[in-house]
Amino acid sequence: MTIILSLCIPLTAFVVGFLVLKSVQLGLRWQIQTAKQEPPTMENPIQPILDSKQEDDVANILDEWVNGVQEGR
Repeated sequence: MTIILSLCIPLTAFVVGFLVLKSVQLGLRWQIQTAKQEPPTMENPIQPILDSKQEDDVANILDEWVNGVQEGR
């Protein structure tokens, strides 16, 4: 129990720190864009990865549904 707790506390601190850093970065970017009279944008850098992964998953599920489970996979 002590080992799990000692691992969860630093992991939680790291995740919270990352979220705070990204929030500050997003806020500063929006502030700079509005100062330049530009519409604020919210870019998602992992969206292309998610889209390609989702297409692969759909293709794999459809292939498994049509052809059944194949040996060696």
